[in-house]
Amino acid sequence: MHSLSEVMEQVDTQIFREDTFERRISRRFTKREVAAFLGVDVTFLAHGAKGDADLFPNGQRSGREVTFSAEEVGIIRALLGSKTRLKRDHIHWRQPGDPLKVIAFGALKGGTGKTLSSAHFAQYLALAYGLRVGVIDSDPQATCSLYFAGDDMDVFSETSRTVIDFMGLAALDGKPHVLPVAADQDAIWQQTPWPGLRMIPGGMDIMNGDMALMQMVQGGNSRIYAALSEALDHWSKAHPPKTTAADLRREDGSFDLDRYQAALVETLDVIVIDQQPSMTFMQMCGAVAADSLVVPMTMKGFDLSTLSVYASSLASYLDVISEADPDFGFGTGDHFVLPSIVQGDNEKDVFQIADLRAHGGDMMAQVWYDRSAAVANASEQYMSIYEYTPPDGRKVSAKTFLENANAVNDYIVTRALPHLPDRSFAAQFISDRWGE
Repeated sequence: MHSLSEVMEQVDTQIFREDTFERRISRRFTKREVAAFLGVDVTFLAHGAKGDADLFPNGQRSGREVTFSAEEVGIIRALLGSKTRLKRDHIHWRQPGDPLKVIAFGALKGGTGKTLSSAHFAQYLALAYGLRVGVIDSDPQATCSLYFAGDDMDVFSETSRTVIDFMGLAALDGKPHVLPVAADQDAIWQQTPWPGLRMIPGGMDIMNGDMALMQMVQGGNSRIYAALSEALDHWSKAHPPKTTAADLRREDGSFDLDRYQAALVETLDVIVIDQQPSMTFMQMCGAVAADSLVVPMTMKGFDLSTLSVYASSLASYLDVISEADPDFGFGTGDHFVLPSIVQGDNEKDVFQIADLRAHGGDMMAQVWYDRSAAVANASEQYMSIYEYTPPDGRKVSAKTFLENANAVNDYIVTRALPHLPDRSFAAQFISDRWGE
């Protein structure tokens, strides 16, 4: 191992990272795609520019098509959403007093599409709703972090801080557990290249969290299961939502771009947690902190066996907590299994989903991620389908997977964030697949 470590110290991986960083979110979206994310007709975009011509993005023309970046999609949304005369809401930020929603993606087995699901969902929330999203990578391997890493993000370095720093577990050394001050917690969130999307990266020191939690028990604090939820509450109370859609307009009706940019980092509207495939104390903290737990799972026999173990282990742990703490309540949102890497042309996979729904109802999602070559093509560069720009020969598969991702993410929204308007992507998927 020492020899391998010495070899890796001499290998220059920076050139590979920089290649991905330079093309991070290079993908641009057509007017039709932008309209779909906004939930409006394409012709409405032209009307939305009235009165804000100086700020309304012109996009980039390529032949007959005009395309927009993720940042431009956000500005278009803010311009439309801040117009009081429009009847439909386009800004879906948390209002003062609204709770901070937490959605965790967890599974006992690796390779089930957990990180793919959580990364795509976080980016979808930014695109389709303009939400201010926080991603917590709770996996020591930090794979999810690589889907967001840019030049300004500190990942895999000695100075990078992880969720155990946010929870105040990094340096207990036998001392009583004390949460960091909220300002220090806020500094741990790192800005990603996605507007309004911040992240606490993963890292190997997350494995030290279990030892720190055991020290808390030895010190007399038995509520270790609440360590993450209490840390999130502590940070959230100090960083509540303040800016409303109306605040983005000055008295003369002009749009305040600086106010919009500041609002993107004043708080978070939802937090997405990417769990490590395990049942450690640290990972239980993530599951307990979640309002909704989504369990991505392939439909193979062995994987379904691990799902059974995961569910029974989680249920047993929650029973123990409830006995010790009668006031404890597991997340009040929907919890469900998300089929993933499904071979659509394999009737066995599809029948397996139908059978599980017949027995478990809505515990099994009605949509799923298909097995797709586009996933492998994009993930080779640690890119999601929302930022991957495919070469000509791969555009069809990329478009198909983008539609698949939209359907899955729209479905998760309807279950975990039902206050948000759905975009009908899931309804179309269900009509196409279950109607056959």
